[in-house]
Amino acid sequence: MKIGDRVKFLNQTGGGIVVGFSKKGWVTVEDDQEGFEIPVPERECVVVEENAVAAEKKSIQTKDGDKLNVALAYSQAGTGFICTMANECNYSFLVTYTVSSLTLFAGEILPYERKELFRFTRENLNDFSKKVLIRAIPFKKGTGINKSVTAQLKPVIEKEFVLDPLNLLKDGMYRENDYTPHKSYIITLVNENVKELPLLQNNEDDRLRQALKEKFEGEIKSSSSASGNAAGNPQGKKDGAGRAFINGRWIEVSGKNREEAEEKALIKTSAQGILEVDLHASALLETTAGMDNTAILKYQMEKFNEAMKGVLRKKGTRIVFIHGKGDGVLRKAIITELKNKYPACKWQDASFKEYGYGATMVTV
Repeated sequence: MKIGDRVKFLNQTGGGIVVGFSKKGWVTVEDDQEGFEIPVPERECVVVEENAVAAEKKSIQTKDGDKLNVALAYSQAGTGFICTMANECNYSFLVTYTVSSLTLFAGEILPYERKELFRFTRENLNDFSKKVLIRAIPFKKGTGINKSVTAQLKPVIEKEFVLDPLNLLKDGMYRENDYTPHKSYIITLVNENVKELPLLQNNEDDRLRQALKEKFEGEIKSSSSASGNAAGNPQGKKDGAGRAFINGRWIEVSGKNREEAEEKALIKTSAQGILEVDLHASALLETTAGMDNTAILKYQMEKFNEAMKGVLRKKGTRIVFIHGKGDGVLRKAIITELKNKYPACKWQDASFKEYGYGATMVTV
């Protein structure tokens, strides 16, 4: 469904032309009978004629619409899936959706349009779940031939991620959202309505943005493995000023003894003398903007391995990893890592009195 489509109402008589979209699954329809613009739930409309009115004729502009807000929505359709792009701003986009070297969609997304990009089945899910690259060029159209429009210049959006097939197979990953009228698995491409990062006014913010971009794309290894890589040290480029964000705060670390300093900051000692590592994302990352659940989990596991590396040489040491109860994904990942990489270590649930259900104690 898009601007310019003629729709019929399912729960009442009449219909009209779609002239805009609202959040939480509502569309604005220009009623055929009275000519009024009325809000209607999108699920209560059915398209009877596409492009009944050229989209250019209806130049939908909203007060806050100059802030870019675009997302991908993956939804279930029978035994398969639909990939939709939801545009919630005044800008149009020229978009390409590429998986590996195959372009699955190339076309224009209009303002406030929800456009179906493609469909795929469970049988070929793995083919669609490789590295995805999205490129989107924002622009505004004039209202007619040789008529230009004044618009703030916006940067090209380029986002790369790996679509985890397990996320599409779990019903729990499909949630109510601001982009579609039904539950979907959402990947936000850009949302300028949300303050994702501080304004880039100093080198520290530049380093933070670059670090998050690299972590999300999976193009660098963990800090510990990178520092030990004789071929190079991307970590040094990322934190050249000797600062690292650990346990919810920025700490000063020297370049020469960086790994040891980070290890000491990561592993705390409780009042009872117990070694603790807080693996909550809020304790490890200043912001999770631009990172999906997979990228966050990967970073949490990097810190888990850093801590394990720091205590492996101390036989008999007990260390508690605080992961929270949640849906158990992080805990399962920790147990799997212990079985595969640290089979000599023992583990058990940490004290319920001290940590509730959200911590695991490891004995080296």
